[in-house]
Amino acid sequence: MIPEDLAVWRRDQDAGEPNPWSAGLRLLADGERPAALNTDYLTAEDLANPDVAANTRAIEDTAALITWVAEDEDEGQAFGYWRGPDDLPLATAPIVSFDNEGQFHLLRGASLSEALSDEYGQWADDGYPGVVARCRSRGVAISADDPDELLEPTTSPTPEEHHAARYRELLAAGGSAG
Repeated sequence: MIPEDLAVWRRDQDAGEPNPWSAGLRLLADGERPAALNTDYLTAEDLANPDVAANTRAIEDTAALITWVAEDEDEGQAFGYWRGPDDLPLATAPIVSFDNEGQFHLLRGASLSEALSDEYGQWADDGYPGVVARCRSRGVAISADDPDELLEPTTSPTPEEHHAARYRELLAAGGSAG
């Protein structure tokens, strides 16, 4: 089941409305893969390197445990729900980002809207309606009035831990273990 805030933002995007966070942020279609995961730039020589092969495969294996929902085309960053090996439901899955340096990060907040509001640092009004106010005006709940009060995700393994463990396992197997 799709989280309520994501449904609001998808309806707005389909209607041509801007999202409240960034002009470069775009919601992905169901099953769409974010560009940040593209590895077409890697050459055969790159992939022959066991370290590169193991890291690329570990990223893929970790990314497969995430339901990707948004990407910032300007920043090369992707956002999704960390379902993890336990296949958490979207409603309880923490929000994760994947950056343009190949790193996974759990984000604060109990929803995509909270995590993105914190990530983009546009919490309060700065002479114009702030992101949180715009979220709330659309009926999207924000659980805190200060980003420092947002829920810190607790999950095990984290995407970072899963990636690191999978990388070590693949590297020990020569980079391409299945």
